[in-house]
Amino acid sequence: MTPRTRSDEPRNEEIAVERGDVAISLAGALFGGFAAVLALSIVAIALIYPDSRHGPSDAPRLLTAKPRLEIDPATDLAAFRAQQESELGSYGWVDRAHGIVRIPIEQAMKDIAGGGIKDWPGDAK
Repeated sequence: MTPRTRSDEPRNEEIAVERGDVAISLAGALFGGFAAVLALSIVAIALIYPDSRHGPSDAPRLLTAKPRLEIDPATDLAAFRAQQESELGSYGWVDRAHGIVRIPIEQAMKDIAGGGIKDWPGDAK
């Protein structure tokens, strides 16, 4: 029995078969085109953004202040309340440009009790 060769095999002309692999020139052209587009992209980005080749910006960054720790909360609260009481009991400017002043709260209550509230509906006096 002799081995069959390709020419001895039965052929059916109605069935289409692949005649060969992809041509090396086509694969090379596709690879070369991809490499060229990649290289052109890198060059274009370098020309459009010239500072991008030097890494991150050396511009100073704004640092936010770290939160202050409350070492003695009771003393801090007492100082805050004393400051608030001082504002409630003294005269001072709220907005000097617009002529808005602050008066002591006791004086404000006496003024309201004595004269009423301007433009208040009903009998506020």
